Amino acid sequence: MHRSPAESAAHASLAGLGWGLLAAAIWASYTVLARLAVKAGLSPGDLTLLRFAPGALLMAPLLWRWGWRDLAGIGWGRGLLLTVLAGPGFSLLFMTGFSLAPLAHGAVIAPACQMLAGLGLSAWLAHQRWTRDSVLGAGFVVLGLAFMGGDSLLHPESALTLVGDGLFAAAGVCWGLFGALSRRWQVDPLRVTAVVVVLSFLLFAPFFLALADLSRLASASTGMLVMQVLAQGLGAGLVAVLAFSRAAALLGSGRAAFFGALVPGAASLLAIPVLGEVPSALQVLGILAVVSGLLVAFGATRWLLARRGDAPA
Repeated sequence: MHRSPAESAAHASLAGLGWGLLAAAIWASYTVLARLAVKAGLSPGDLTLLRFAPGALLMAPLLWRWGWRDLAGIGWGRGLLLTVLAGPGFSLLFMTGFSLAPLAHGAVIAPACQMLAGLGLSAWLAHQRWTRDSVLGAGFVVLGLAFMGGDSLLHPESALTLVGDGLFAAAGVCWGLFGALSRRWQVDPLRVTAVVVVLSFLLFAPFFLALADLSRLASASTGMLVMQVLAQGLGAGLVAVLAFSRAAALLGSGRAAFFGALVPGAASLLAIPVLGEVPSALQVLGILAVVSGLLVAFGATRWLLARRGDAPA
C-alpha cells in the first residue's frame, strides 16, 4: 500500500520525533547516572573506560570490514582529530566536572557551550552568517551561563565549583568542534561513531589499565557497573548518536537540535529523585534561559509556531 506525500511526510515526522526523544532521554539519563557514579566513588577514568569498551567491542568488526588503511574512508588525520574531540578527552573533562560541580551546572553549561562553539565555528569554517534567531538565542544562553556562574560563587567551595564549570565548558566546546568538523567533512555517522569508540578504547585503555588504581572498579557493585555500561557505553556512546543522526535525517538538523534543548531541564528534573539534588533558584533561571536560547537559536520555536499555524482548525 502506497502512502500519499502528506502521509509520508507525517510518518517521517513521527518517526523523527521518536528517534529524537530517544536520544534526549538517553542523554538526560546518562548525565544523571554519570553524576551518580562519581558520587558512588567511581573515577572519571573508570567511567571513560566503561564508556568506550562496550562500543569498541561491538564496532571493531565493522571498522575492520570498512578498512583500517584509510580508517573506514574517513582518513587517519581526520579520524584521530575527531577522536581527540569526542573521545577520552571529552569524557574526562565532563566526568571530572561532576566531581567538582552540581549536576545542573553540567547539564546546562556543556550544551550551552556546545551551541556557542558550534555557531562560532560554523561561521568560521562554513562561512554561515548568524541569523536573528542565532543572535537572540546566543544572548539567552550567555545569560544562562551568567546565572550558573553566580550560583557557583554562592557555593562554599566556589573555586572548585568554578573549576568544574570550566571543565564542563571545555567539554562542550570539544563537542561543538566535533559536530562542526563532522558536518564540514560530511562523515557518515555510523562510521565516525565506530572510529571514535574503537580508537578511544585503543588509545585510552592500555594506559589506564597499566597506571590506574582499579580498586574502585573492583569494589563497585554489579548493578552499578551494569547500569554504567548500559548508560555510558551503549546508550550515550552508540544508541544516542545513531538516534540523533536518524532524527536529523528525517527532520533536518535544525529541527533535530530541538531535542538537545530538552536535556538540561530533563536531567535536572531527573536528578531530584535519583540524586536528591534540587536546583537552586539561580540554577532554575539558568536552565530556563539556556533551554530558551537553544530553542530560539535552532529555530525550533519558529518551526513549532509554523506547525501550529498549519494545523487544521
